[in-house]
Amino acid sequence: MQEFRFKDVELTFNFKKLPICDQDYLRTMTYEKVKERSVRHSGLPFIKYYPNASNFTLFRDETTMINYMAEFAAEYSNTVSHLLHGKKYWFAWTHNKRK
Repeated sequence: MQEFRFKDVELTFNFKKLPICDQDYLRTMTYEKVKERSVRHSGLPFIKYYPNASNFTLFRDETTMINYMAEFAAEYSNTVSHLLHGKKYWFAWTHNKRK
């Protein structure tokens, strides 16, 4: 995986309509996930835990995420935000199945 940049995350909603503090939170959430040094206390960094991760996408509802990610042949994983102004957001990505 090349260097992760937020601009490479596909947005399935109008991100700019969110309050600035929520935009910052979601940007930080994506960076922290991809830069994680020990995913799920495995001792493995994100790029080893999720081989060939790609198709990074941010969603504002779980059903849309499930339907969208089902279109890919690869496995997918996700993480969900805390409530931001009463709503949760899902960050998902595809990857090869771990061995």
